[in-house]
Amino acid sequence: MIGLARFTATVRTHARRSPERERRADQPCAPIRARRSRSGLFPCALAGIVLFIQILPAACSSTPTSRSAEAPSAVQPAPAPRHAVGSSRDVIVSEGDWTYAGRRGKLIRTPSFNLHTTIGRSLLLDRLPRFLELSLAAYTTSLGDLPEPDAPLDTFVLRSRHEWESLTKSITGPQAEIYLRIPRGGYAVRGKGVYYDIGPRDTLSIAGHEGWHQYTQATFAHPLPLWLEEGIGAYFEGFRWHPDDRTLPVFMPWSNPERFDVLRDAVARDELVSLETLLVSRPQDLLRVANNDALVYYAQVWALAHFLHEGAGAKYRESLAQLLLDAANGDVLTRLESSLGERGARITLGRRIGDGVFRVYFNDDLSEAAEEYARFVRASVLPGTRQHMTQGRSPITQD
Repeated sequence: MIGLARFTATVRTHARRSPERERRADQPCAPIRARRSRSGLFPCALAGIVLFIQILPAACSSTPTSRSAEAPSAVQPAPAPRHAVGSSRDVIVSEGDWTYAGRRGKLIRTPSFNLHTTIGRSLLLDRLPRFLELSLAAYTTSLGDLPEPDAPLDTFVLRSRHEWESLTKSITGPQAEIYLRIPRGGYAVRGKGVYYDIGPRDTLSIAGHEGWHQYTQATFAHPLPLWLEEGIGAYFEGFRWHPDDRTLPVFMPWSNPERFDVLRDAVARDELVSLETLLVSRPQDLLRVANNDALVYYAQVWALAHFLHEGAGAKYRESLAQLLLDAANGDVLTRLESSLGERGARITLGRRIGDGVFRVYFNDDLSEAAEEYARFVRASVLPGTRQHMTQGRSPITQD
């Protein structure tokens, strides 16, 4: 349970920045040492994140009605942080007019977000501001103590796909074609989240996933490997509404039936990808194949994020927290250089795939880690575990 974790509206000290020069995002992918600015893209981000982000089952293949079959909420009240009590509107700092493409909308400011929207009065609009604030609280506390962005994040939620496409062309310019291939939902780019209304539940699930990318783009000095960046994005798709306040999200990463079901089916069909293969896979490459590989990839990196947090007796939890903090502070390259050498470290950081980061931070014995991961995945989908998952409880520890 994450949504009721510690939250503070005051901006904490921003992550230490390295003095390395930023590398332009439109340059070809290459081994690099440079880091990107707050407003820039991580190296190769277009090739590495945004094209394929919305293979979310919650966005692409599920509907809110699929949630109705879930078991009753197991969320228990917990000490509430700031903005997790009172009305859902208490998080709003100010509201003003915002117009886009001739349609009148709103600019809603919260402590950490500037929410630009053309959706009218609705359940989604009522819940969005507090959802965004508490999602940021989850990002910065659930897997380690991480810095908050040094300025509010711009989030756009449009009423229709047409408006979303128009705004996408305005924001991304010549690269718009890449984003317009996204079939449903939205994306994050240069620290901005850009979505459109596909229903309250699915829109919020996308905001949870893409919000993680938005946060790391705006805050981290070094990029994470793709398998971890996407795995944690999927990790934050899961949430339930607090039983005492149906406007209060409680982030529960295991509560993700779509990912779980794909994972369980892959196990049943003996189609799991090995850890070695997972670490070198590029999700956008899987999109070019007319099969289930992309969905299985996202289910497996979702499971990998859980594995690194609680698998194998939680032996990798501290290493995961350290990797995230190092990425925020710009210390990943230095850590990689100590094991891979300067050239190997630069290549590993620039490519964002491969086993280099995993070996350095988690386990240099990849065969051992692969066996641990496979056991974790198979144990998580054993008969009877789905009920724990739908309640937001770990099917492994059953906490």
